[in-house]
Amino acid sequence: MVGDKPAILGGRPVRQTPIPHGPVIGDDDVEAVVSVLRSGKLSSLSNPIVEEFEEAFAKYVGTKYAVAVNSGTAALHTALQAMGVGPGDEVVVPPYTFVATATSVLHANAIPIFADVQLSTYNLDPESFKKRVTERTKVVIPVHLFGQPADMEPIMEIARERGLMVLEDAAQAHGAEYKGRKVGKIGDAGIFSFYESKNMTTGEGGMIVTDDERIAERAKLIRQHGEPYWYYYVELGYNYRMSAMEAALGLSQLKKLDKFNEARITNASRYNRELSKIDGIIVPRAPNGVKHVYHVYAPRFLGDELGLSPSLLSKALAAEGINLRPIYPRALYLDPLFQEKRVRPRGCPYTCPYYGKEVSYNPGLCPNVELLTQQVFSLPISPALTDQDIDDVITAVNKILSWRKELSGMKFDQRSRGTQDL
Repeated sequence: MVGDKPAILGGRPVRQTPIPHGPVIGDDDVEAVVSVLRSGKLSSLSNPIVEEFEEAFAKYVGTKYAVAVNSGTAALHTALQAMGVGPGDEVVVPPYTFVATATSVLHANAIPIFADVQLSTYNLDPESFKKRVTERTKVVIPVHLFGQPADMEPIMEIARERGLMVLEDAAQAHGAEYKGRKVGKIGDAGIFSFYESKNMTTGEGGMIVTDDERIAERAKLIRQHGEPYWYYYVELGYNYRMSAMEAALGLSQLKKLDKFNEARITNASRYNRELSKIDGIIVPRAPNGVKHVYHVYAPRFLGDELGLSPSLLSKALAAEGINLRPIYPRALYLDPLFQEKRVRPRGCPYTCPYYGKEVSYNPGLCPNVELLTQQVFSLPISPALTDQDIDDVITAVNKILSWRKELSGMKFDQRSRGTQDL
């Protein structure tokens, strides 16, 4: 089939049926949710199952505390506020991530400062982070992108030297490990998302984990209107509570998380073995001592070496029934939100008198990120994939590349959106 004419040129596609994607939901998950519905106790205020989920997740990660909220974005915002981030503060973040990593800083009325990433891991480069630290820096948010842990040892060392707090964004890295510790356990706090695409899901939902009692208690207040008990309010809070149905699904999914992750790792190993044979494809690999859980399987596609642009390869594979998707198409700071500082009326937090500085997000700020946005695309990695599914993906890639000369002159309008992430 490798020598067959590509479907984009009128040939027969490799796949006639879609490759599995999305959450893996079993009868046990359904029954867990139905049981809560039948109880009539649907809120965290009436059903103790949310606390059960918090306790189980804290035990899994290895932290003393876990605070459940209604999204990964809410977890980021809540954690930053619980850490005391506010007007006049800077938070260092990578711009190769989902937008909430940076907008949560704006929601806390602070300034996101973008640092570059490593080409090998796609994660925060400790040296770039070190150069971005100023007298205003309060927190750094290393992101464990696509399930690959960031290089936490030097990040923690720099943070401790400078008196900074560390908030791990583990929204895509449930169960990932760095030198024997699960991510989320290493910094002052960590956050997770349970959006439907994640390695485990509650549909929507998020979690803050920490060993710091002060952070945990403040997070609980913030998620519940700043209300320590009925109708008594001690600080500005929000309604960020997780529902009992979500917690029930989370408890059920957590029991299967390690099994899901092992399937993802196995799938990634099969991809790596075959795709690494192709000049122009750099497959993702975990450094020694690191457990990558492959929320996204995201190789780099080097168009010049492949003889075919990644965008055209994506279009041709789509005709074969295979999704090769761009992930983050631009460095975050190049979007209008940051270029034009489209935030609050009168420009806060950028114009906040407590800040008193100018911040610029010019092209070229993070050159590695700007390169990766053009090269990194994702292939299917669901734990539901069969060996045949992966064989079909690899066959389709080789098929298209065997016709690269005939395809290289084609032009098209690439409008597909990248991976959704909340």
